[in-house]
Amino acid sequence: MELITKSSPAPERGRIAAVGMWDGVHLGHRFLIDYVRVESKYRDLIPAVITFTCHPLSVVRPHDMPPLLNTPDERLDRLDRAGVEHCIMLDFDDKTRHMTAAEFLRALKHDYGVDTLVVGFNNRFGRDRVDGIDQYRQIASEIGMTVIEAPEYTGENAPISSSAIRKLLSEGKVAEASRKLGYDYTIRGTVVNGSHVGRTIGFPTANIHPLSDTTLIPSPGVYAVRVTLPDGTQRPGMVNIGTRPTVTDGTALTIEVHILDFSGFLYDEELSIHFVERLRGEKKFPSLKKLTSALEADAAKVRKMLCKSH
Repeated sequence: MELITKSSPAPERGRIAAVGMWDGVHLGHRFLIDYVRVESKYRDLIPAVITFTCHPLSVVRPHDMPPLLNTPDERLDRLDRAGVEHCIMLDFDDKTRHMTAAEFLRALKHDYGVDTLVVGFNNRFGRDRVDGIDQYRQIASEIGMTVIEAPEYTGENAPISSSAIRKLLSEGKVAEASRKLGYDYTIRGTVVNGSHVGRTIGFPTANIHPLSDTTLIPSPGVYAVRVTLPDGTQRPGMVNIGTRPTVTDGTALTIEVHILDFSGFLYDEELSIHFVERLRGEKKFPSLKKLTSALEADAAKVRKMLCKSH
């Protein structure tokens, strides 16, 4: 995938592009990417997507900024996997936030050779937040561009959006969220030092510090996961997200992963945690023995669920 900036050479012919944050690069996003590709062949234009270096809300209303489904690098990787060949990267800064729809369209045409802009169903852009697709089309025609609206993608008979997926994850519904994403929701992080309590009861864990502070963490609980190790191999495991109430009175949220049948050294290494299913909520047990019994039951469920495909 080629990243397009202002300094990139002018394209040999016009571009058709869809604009968005593309957080998660979910099934609805991929439908839009495919729509752009089909329209590009019909119109003899170069297909592209437009995205931003940061989430617009981080500039416009920082207090409303949601946790994100992907880091910037993950988002670009997902776009690449979705078949995007050209990605226009825009800085969303104070200048961008104050652009009208007309100014934004002119910048796309002048700086990036975009002749046709595809907007997702019910999508809006520009400081003036113009009233609907017909007004966008009128503004575009006045500056020699075309704006078209892609049809809505509903998937499982319901609209798919990044915000809806975030809500599912915040409720612990990782399997449902992953169906809408089209892949298992994933957190990438570095293994940091922990309290080593798990090792004393036969369940050593790797404590994960997410690579980005904006990463969405699913709701507290125990989850069946697949873990991608530094060498690229995957192993089944289980993750506890929570405050570890059985062993501490603290309130700090931790992410601890136990990798089944693994005893390697992982400190300072990077792991990817792929969420498959929620097993149960986090619980305070009366003793470490009771906790161990619960973890043994969790591990048995994970083996039954994942080890056949491992």
